[in-house]
Amino acid sequence: MPVLPFSKWSPGGNATLLFPAAGLDARAQARLAAQALNPALLGGEQAGFVDLPARRLRMAGGEFCVNASRAVGALLALTDAAAGRGAQKALPKAAAAPCGTDRLDTLHVSGWPAPVLLHTRGAGPFWQVEARLPLPPCPLEDLAPGVCLARLPGICHVLLDEARHPLPEDCRAAAAACRHRYGLEAEAAAGVVWWRRTDAALRMTPLVHVRDADTTFLESACGSGALALALHLARLDQGRAFRLGQPSGSVLRVRLYEENAAGGTAAWAGVDGPVALVARGRAWLEDAPQL
Repeated sequence: MPVLPFSKWSPGGNATLLFPAAGLDARAQARLAAQALNPALLGGEQAGFVDLPARRLRMAGGEFCVNASRAVGALLALTDAAAGRGAQKALPKAAAAPCGTDRLDTLHVSGWPAPVLLHTRGAGPFWQVEARLPLPPCPLEDLAPGVCLARLPGICHVLLDEARHPLPEDCRAAAAACRHRYGLEAEAAAGVVWWRRTDAALRMTPLVHVRDADTTFLESACGSGALALALHLARLDQGRAFRLGQPSGSVLRVRLYEENAAGGTAAWAGVDGPVALVARGRAWLEDAPQL
């Protein structure tokens, strides 16, 4: 049986499998991801395929993923460190981390219309990585009291305020009903995010369905869901910087800001948090290419 190299990452707890793209087409990627994400195999919540020289990440279903993008930032730092290369773009010395790397990389990610900047700090196997995203229009629609639909490029999220919509016992069934009710079954990826306020922080529970990979996971963390929630709260004038507690116990920090651009300013978002390397190895999967 052919073997496929992989690395397993924990961006904020969101178990992520990264494979080399290796010329695989979209159908082959989705098929291999569905095998690898079997809970009896590698234990991931999502899978992506990386072309490191081209600085490209394609998720298994062609969706957009913040946390997998952040994991690639750490993978780039690890790969360059092993090869004795420096950062693609080093930061000024005044901003350098006390130890390890401090670098900016550009990454093209499936679903997102513009390159993503990755600010990676630290040294393996633990890094801090911020994904900096130029924000296109991201429509927000109030569907019912305590229900907001956030449409990001490559993924959408239904945000449910737990004050009105308590976390159900069967999240999978509730999320499937939610996707059906709001006509989201044809989306490349659709999340349902239950969120609540606590004395310490905002907390969220994300469940994400990826259509083409045919996967549904109650995720340990979700970067795009955190961004969607931040956009929703900012629209309600509740700030522009947020600490969002994830089911893993990790915290993702989201900031909404502006950068100077030709003719004025442009909207950006940063999603920052820890990334850890969990494992590297080879997976024996049916139909995997021989590399």
